[in-house]
Amino acid sequence: MTADGESRCGVVAVDAMGGDNAPAEVLKGAVEAHRRGADVVLVGDERVITPILSEIDGTLRVVHANGAISMHDHVTRSLLKEQSSLRTAADLVMSGDAGAVVSAGNSAAIMAIGLSVFGRLPGIGRPAFGGTLPARNQGVFVLDIGANSSVKASNLIQFAVMGHAFVQLSSGISEPRIGLLSNGSEDSKGTQQVREANEALRKLDINFIGNVEGNQVFEGGVDVVVCDGFAGNILLKGAEGVASEIFELLKSELSKDFVARVAGAALMPVFSRIKRRVDYEEYGGVPVLGVNHVMVNCHGRSKAKAVTNAILLAAQLARERLPERIGRELREDELELGRRRRWARALHLKHD
Repeated sequence: MTADGESRCGVVAVDAMGGDNAPAEVLKGAVEAHRRGADVVLVGDERVITPILSEIDGTLRVVHANGAISMHDHVTRSLLKEQSSLRTAADLVMSGDAGAVVSAGNSAAIMAIGLSVFGRLPGIGRPAFGGTLPARNQGVFVLDIGANSSVKASNLIQFAVMGHAFVQLSSGISEPRIGLLSNGSEDSKGTQQVREANEALRKLDINFIGNVEGNQVFEGGVDVVVCDGFAGNILLKGAEGVASEIFELLKSELSKDFVARVAGAALMPVFSRIKRRVDYEEYGGVPVLGVNHVMVNCHGRSKAKAVTNAILLAAQLARERLPERIGRELREDELELGRRRRWARALHLKHD
């Protein structure tokens, strides 16, 4: 790739019209990401974007797009909107003018456009959404969290490889610990797909620690949790709900009497630190793993802070060429599994 191509790889095309708080909060987040070193191009209606940029003293480049995909648009309708801000952002990547897309818009549309415009990585049966949950020492990356409600064992294996590569790049962990979500830690537990995936993952050159139960996800003993999208979405939403309710209970209890209020005031710095650890805005967005370019999907309610962090993450993943790295690991693992199968057949024939 040319030097110019290398520089464009780090450009993040931001869907300025996607999300409940677009475009104002998206633009604020994009301007802050630019101030922190990200190369950003905004995609959306110039007539709407330009006045807001002027108010927040932003000087980002804007690529005009005639339409937008709403949070309620069906996938089919989303794909027909070829002039939408999301589709135009994806087209910028395909033309080589950007290296990644960030959107807080319709998640189903983001996945659909990622598949239709970018295509799947070779060897990937189903792309997946990944998301980070708080754990005892640091975050734990979970995938899938909603794209695939039912999966085959081969999909779970691919999720493990994709999660392994993502956590290496995003967290700097050289050997991420991979766990398979199940209803018991024993290898014999879980659905047929989980049991088959467990057996196959033990043969790969990754740090697979075996099955993990729901309560173990948050104990800090695993870096990547692999599951189908149905279970992953329930795990994610359940964790968000529990964290939110705990803070509501604490606020209620610490306001009941004078002693509790004094104690609460003294503990406020501790509560603030804990709240940051469980706040999805700290992680920015979730990557769409398995498509042929970098896409990051923000929460639909994202405000500026989350958008900023999502853009910084997308820029890093584009510079580090995450899709290419995943493809390379998949090829290596396929070769390893093939070699083991050949050995098993050879030993079987020799025994016979």
